[in-house]
Amino acid sequence: MNKKFNDNLLKAMETSQEAVKVCKQAMIDANDESCRAMYSAIQKDCEKHIQMLEGEIELHKIQKKWEE
Repeated sequence: MNKKFNDNLLKAMETSQEAVKVCKQAMIDANDESCRAMYSAIQKDCEKHIQMLEGEIELHKIQKKWEE
């Protein structure tokens, strides 16, 4: 079975986690509240995506579509 879809889930997870880190640092570095608000919103979206990805990975494990 082609596990490319699992690789894509892991890449999306890694990218979303990295985006959260960038946004956290960007909020520290930002020079005004509108930038902080934007980065905060992006961070929340990425955290939601991480939750969705975690759920999909768990589903793949239950369906025996996941290789550790």
